[in-house]
Amino acid sequence: MESWVTITPCLQQGLKIANRIDNGKFRLLVNRICQNLQSTSNVKPFNEEEEEKLLVSLELNKEELTFLLDAVTLIYKQAAFNIVKSAEFESTLKDTCKLDEDKTLIFVNSWLSYGKGIIECLRKRSIFPTQVKDINWCLNIQSSSSTISKDASPMTLFQLDFTEKIQNQLDALK
Repeated sequence: MESWVTITPCLQQGLKIANRIDNGKFRLLVNRICQNLQSTSNVKPFNEEEEEKLLVSLELNKEELTFLLDAVTLIYKQAAFNIVKSAEFESTLKDTCKLDEDKTLIFVNSWLSYGKGIIECLRKRSIFPTQVKDINWCLNIQSSSSTISKDASPMTLFQLDFTEKIQNQLDALK
């Protein structure tokens, strides 16, 4: 069976960093990322000030922290896109991702708690901020004579009604 996640060099680097982190701190980090994935806003899970505190707390440099955050986020997004069951999630993290037992349990427990919400939130998000809401069209065929069909010149008119995701969100607030 093909894996639901592809191990890239960046993901592998992020998972190696995850294995080095204290379990208590890692659990809090994973839960924060999962909560962020459940929210409808497209903001980062940590602001600049919080990232600076994470660098000190986790004893990482900026590049390592980026690898770690991206790896955890990617794991959950891929699991959500593929709607992975918890048993398959656990076995893939152990076998394919080569995560420690403790880190695997942290991932799985968070998946059990937040997975359904992450999947629902990703379903609601659109890849494109502007979408076609309605299409109206009209076809006019004009000819110079009813007996000569070669002179026909068809003309089509399309009217596309677009909606923007941000506009829908603003309308929902009214």
